[in-house]
Amino acid sequence: MSFSFIFLGSGTSQGVPIIGMDYPPEFLANPKNHRTRPAIYVATDEVKLAVDTPPDFRTQVLRENIRWLDGVIFTHAHADHIMGLDDCRRFCDLRGGNALPIYASKDTMDALRRVFIYAFHSGPWPRGYFIPEPRVIEGPFKIGDLEITPLPLPHGRMITNGYLFVQNGRKRLAYLSDCKEVPVEVVDQIAGVEVAVLDALRHAPHPTHMCLDEALTTARRIGAGRTYLTHLTHDYDHEASQAELPPGVELAYDGLKVDCNGDVKQSP
Repeated sequence: MSFSFIFLGSGTSQGVPIIGMDYPPEFLANPKNHRTRPAIYVATDEVKLAVDTPPDFRTQVLRENIRWLDGVIFTHAHADHIMGLDDCRRFCDLRGGNALPIYASKDTMDALRRVFIYAFHSGPWPRGYFIPEPRVIEGPFKIGDLEITPLPLPHGRMITNGYLFVQNGRKRLAYLSDCKEVPVEVVDQIAGVEVAVLDALRHAPHPTHMCLDEALTTARRIGAGRTYLTHLTHDYDHEASQAELPPGVELAYDGLKVDCNGDVKQSP
C-alpha cells in the first residue's frame, strides 16, 4: 500500500530566481533555492497523478523521469498552475492515443476550455495531440486506490480546491496550496492527516496567500505528522530559513520526494 509524492515545483508564480534581479552567489549556488512553479506528482501502486500543470511542467516531468499519468487534478486556473497542460499530449500518446482524464471544479474547467479551446472539443483529434477527458469535480471522487476530497479554500476573489488524499482509510496527504487561510471546517475534515502541504508565500502578509506566520499557525492547528511549506518566493534562503522552522515543519524544494511509508528523499 505505497503512497508517495514529489514536489515537481515549490516556487511562486514567477519562480525563483525571478527575471531581472541580482542574487548573492551563495543563494544561487544552492539548488534548493531554484524553484519552478508549484505542482506535485502523486504515485501509488495503482495510480499516477499530477496536481496542476505549471508552465515548467515539461521540464519537471523530464527531471523526474515520469512516463505515465492516469489523470491531472487542478486546484484552480491561474496561469502558474495550468499553462503546461498541452505538454500532456505526450501522455495521451503513451496511452495509445487515448484521452487523459482532467479533474477540476466547474469554474476551473470552464477556464481550461477557454484557454485550451483547440483541445476541448468533440473530436476527432490527430494522434500526438492533447486529448482531454473533462471530469467536473462536484464532491469526493475515486481514482484507483485513492479517495480524493476537494477542500474549498479562499484565494482572493476566487475559491481554489485543496485536496485530501485517502488510501484504504488512511488520510495520507492534504495539499493546500494557494490560499489565504484554511477554514476551520477544512481543518476538522483533515484531522489526523499524515502529511500536510501548505501555502507559505513569503514573510510579509499577502492579500491572497498565507505568509510564513499564518502558515505556521495553520500547521499547529492541523497537527499533521509532517508539514511542508510550498509556493515560496525568494524570501526563503533554504538552509537558513529551514534552520528557523519548528520541528516537523520543512520547506519544500523541487525534486523532494515524500514517501508516506516513512522515507523522505530528494529525487536523483
